[in-house]
Amino acid sequence: MVRPIDLQDNLSKTQAAERMNQIQKQQGEMGQRQVADALKEKTSAEAEKAKATEKTDMVIIRKEQDKESRNRKGKREKNGKRDETDNESSDHLDLKG
Repeated sequence: MVRPIDLQDNLSKTQAAERMNQIQKQQGEMGQRQVADALKEKTSAEAEKAKATEKTDMVIIRKEQDKESRNRKGKREKNGKRDETDNESSDHLDLKG
């Protein structure tokens, strides 16, 4: 048979063992949450970094487009002036040549 003192001792140990199991389970869950939170933060930081890079790329592309359009305008103006000078010389025939 079980003595009354042993029964009380076993019941108190059962509660302590249950509490330890619960703490261990919570620690495992807490660790998983911490890893998930860290991963979530890392993902959001990388997403923000990617957005910043896209914005920077758009600025660079925009600057290049502006530069190209200025170059085209400059070429048109030069070509326009050349055409005028060519027209002037074509009005006068060079008879020496």
